[in-house]
Amino acid sequence: MEICPKCGRTIRSVNQWHYCSKVDLESLFERKEKLVNFLFEKLLSEIIDWENMAYSATKNCIVFIHNKTFLVVKPMKSTLDLKFYLPYFSEEFPVYKSVPRSGKFETNIRLNDFDDLD
Repeated sequence: MEICPKCGRTIRSVNQWHYCSKVDLESLFERKEKLVNFLFEKLLSEIIDWENMAYSATKNCIVFIHNKTFLVVKPMKSTLDLKFYLPYFSEEFPVYKSVPRSGKFETNIRLNDFDDLD
């Protein structure tokens, strides 16, 4: 893992393409319901201690990386959208979208309440 000298994001290699701009994490939660920020903080507290895991803010989302991106969290006005990759298609609740992408399935769920995060 490398750190981009311009934006400070964790990337896999120095030449890897990425959104290269410093983004303040708190700015992603401006004009969002407080619950969205609380949900993110709860999610972050659950995974922050995972080994070799890093995260960084981009223009519209927070990217979690362990060797490569494994989770993308997008704060929306009243919900927290999570995108992750599965080796199989799933339509089971709470999945609302599953799309084939690079041999895996880009899977999305939305958290609207603390009970949604388990």
